[in-house]
Amino acid sequence: MNMLSGQFILFLYCVLTVFLTENMKLFSISYVIILVLSIILSSLSYFLLNKYFTLVTSAIYVILSLVFPDFIIMFPLIIYNAATFTGWQIPAIFTASAAVLVFNINETGYMPCCITILGVVFACYIQYIQHKLNSLVLQFNKTRDDSTEHAILLEIRNKSLLEKQDYEIYNATLKERNRIAREIHDNVGHLLSRSILLTGALKAVNKDENCKEPLNNLHEALDQAMTSIRESVHNLHDESINLKESIENIVNNFNFCNISFTYDMGTDIPHEIKFSFISIVKEGLNNIYKHSNATDASILLREHPAMYQLVIKDNGNTASNADAREYLHETRSNSGIGINNIASRISLLNGSLQIHTDNGFCIFITIPKT
Repeated sequence: MNMLSGQFILFLYCVLTVFLTENMKLFSISYVIILVLSIILSSLSYFLLNKYFTLVTSAIYVILSLVFPDFIIMFPLIIYNAATFTGWQIPAIFTASAAVLVFNINETGYMPCCITILGVVFACYIQYIQHKLNSLVLQFNKTRDDSTEHAILLEIRNKSLLEKQDYEIYNATLKERNRIAREIHDNVGHLLSRSILLTGALKAVNKDENCKEPLNNLHEALDQAMTSIRESVHNLHDESINLKESIENIVNNFNFCNISFTYDMGTDIPHEIKFSFISIVKEGLNNIYKHSNATDASILLREHPAMYQLVIKDNGNTASNADAREYLHETRSNSGIGINNIASRISLLNGSLQIHTDNGFCIFITIPKT
């Protein structure tokens, strides 16, 4: 039950009380004025929900009842409006209402006063039930919101744990590939190298024409095996590169200025892009160290649905747009390092390179996915 429903029930109660006790006065001008006034006050109390307005108007209504006893017929509705706001004012108004009823009992009669008192008690009871119901609703909403928030936090935590687990598996896989590559290089590679040297020595000292062809075939087979092993080791090593850890190590070893590093890329990154980004980051930080007076820098690595993005930015003010264009032109036209190195690597990957010097020095690189 809301406030409007309670007001409507008590209004009907008051009208019914007048109809049963004073049937002929219900349609008199004074009673119509009282009904209209009570409707106006109740409506304002409902729409404004202002504590002081409701309490003051209720108190004025009680005072009017001392002068015009007919006003007591709407006491239940007025008291209900005032009871919406708890505090010491409510008992005071209730006491004043009872005093007015007792004061006017001779003029209004015992029956109307008793019915009005019952109405006031009924109004207070309705307001009490409504208050308890509102408290339960608020408690329910709070519990529901807390449960929803807890569920969202759990979902975020589970997602974070899954991402961390996936990254740990990915990192462990890369470390295992690197270990296997080292094992093959240190053990199988050395054995094959030794075998190739031995077959070469046998070929040099061999005098038997019947053994010459088999030794040549053996030496060629060992060379092919060595080539295959070397390619496998290089492939395993390339695949075992952890781009995030590599960039973090570079950043941690750079002490010229503060660097913020943001990494937002997946795990399935082509090894040529990994090596290019690592080299570009090294070159970019080297340029900051040599040519910039920056105090803060940032590195952003981000993967988009159709491209990879690398942004290296610092807050140095030693470069301008003209300097950047001139530097880029000079380094591209010569065989030097620096921006020329970066531009060459990006060109091989069909990417784009942009340089901005509006607020510091910024290298903006995008490489499309193939």
